[in-house]
Amino acid sequence: MKGFLINMMTAMMPFMKPLVWLALAAFVLGLALGLLNIEGGRRFARVALRVLVAIGVFFIVAQLMGIWLGAEPKINFGDSSKFEFILVPFWQLGLVMLAAALVLRGLMGWRRG
Repeated sequence: MKGFLINMMTAMMPFMKPLVWLALAAFVLGLALGLLNIEGGRRFARVALRVLVAIGVFFIVAQLMGIWLGAEPKINFGDSSKFEFILVPFWQLGLVMLAAALVLRGLMGWRRG
């Protein structure tokens, strides 16, 4: 079972960085459209909030599963061809996404009415 989970985790690694960029795009668009206070923008901000929570929880669970499997899951935001390694653990990314979701939620509550 652990072998299957390690293979699955290895297969998912190339898709983790695009998932981070998707969360960033959702936050920026949700923030911008939420500040416009138009009905469509507020609806998108709610969708962006759900996306951020889902991706944030996914990264935290992936960190816990990685630790259970004996790995330390991290994403390299540096240029590995130049031997630049900016490694960020999954749990930190997950917490940042959950904090961004709280910011969007606060914005939606503040701009209500």
